[in-house]
Amino acid sequence: MKIKPFEKTDYDNLYSFMEPLWKETYGKILPEKQIDFLLGHYFSADAVKEFLGKGYRYFRLEEDGKLCGVTVICDGSDGSIYLDKLYLAEDCRGKGYAAEVFSYLLDSGKDITLNVNQKNARAIKCYTKNGFTVEREEEIVLEDGMINKDYVMRLKAENFKGNEKE
Repeated sequence: MKIKPFEKTDYDNLYSFMEPLWKETYGKILPEKQIDFLLGHYFSADAVKEFLGKGYRYFRLEEDGKLCGVTVICDGSDGSIYLDKLYLAEDCRGKGYAAEVFSYLLDSGKDITLNVNQKNARAIKCYTKNGFTVEREEEIVLEDGMINKDYVMRLKAENFKGNEKE
């Protein structure tokens, strides 16, 4: 797997790549209205432009030259690298790609922090197997009374296991 910074054409196709992944990931744990809201909030052209302006960096994950995943990072408020997004296409899971992303990010010498939905068991399993620990719970209030209930997790370099095949 290769990790490459996004190019302009990658941003043009981001929403269409992410939509089926989000529907699969969150379809049984979030209301459809919330999924649609969050897709627009994170992956619409305007949203991406706003996040880029705030210093977010987008990376494509490639397998044999084909897009197989997306990761988005920024500087964490506590000096860590904040892993904002990590999604893999279904046929690219179970190959250790998540661990490769963690290793790539840990090369900076900084911890990795992230938020994960408390009901996203697959992601939580991946993170804990690779050495992430839960620091706290967080509720993020969205519009129209929608709420994201997350765990805030951290990976310290010395805790990295690098063995998760997700």
